[in-house]
Amino acid sequence: MIKKLTERHPKIFNKTNVAKLIALFVVLAIAVWGSMKLDFNDVKAFIEQNQSQAILISLLVYILFGFTFLPSIPLTLFIAALIGPLQAALVAALGNTIASLFEYQIGKTVGDVMAFEDFKASLPMGLDKLPVDSPLFMLGARSIPAGARAFSVVCGAYQVHMPTYLWTTSLMYFLSSVILTFGGVKLINLL
Repeated sequence: MIKKLTERHPKIFNKTNVAKLIALFVVLAIAVWGSMKLDFNDVKAFIEQNQSQAILISLLVYILFGFTFLPSIPLTLFIAALIGPLQAALVAALGNTIASLFEYQIGKTVGDVMAFEDFKASLPMGLDKLPVDSPLFMLGARSIPAGARAFSVVCGAYQVHMPTYLWTTSLMYFLSSVILTFGGVKLINLL
């Protein structure tokens, strides 16, 4: 089966691309393993003892989450309860944007391995008709709840222009963070 796949797509499955893909999986496996070893109670205690450095610590954790493809929603809600919703939204937007820059760079290195066109064809509301580097496509794709991190890799694979990538990414992360933090704080206060 693998032999047939490599014979059908020799440009995709050459030695360089396979090596890049293996390296990507190794990095992802290490990141997932490291995040599983992380004790969140220790992180919470450390942040409570060092609240003045909570923002820097949170930014670092967002960047680490970016390598693991783990959702950052629990961290965002935790920070909102700790330092307030507006500050948490700003930290979450900045942290997720910085993490997405790393994801973009990963996508640039494995760009010719990505098979995004099949997924793009199934997107709703005419998004499949827009080019990947279109701001409307990028805003629409980022508004879909699942896959924002993988979409950063796709943007890197398609080498979307950095200014367009940055403003659409930052805007959508900020909007989603504001909704999440203010809604989360309201929900926590109700409980």
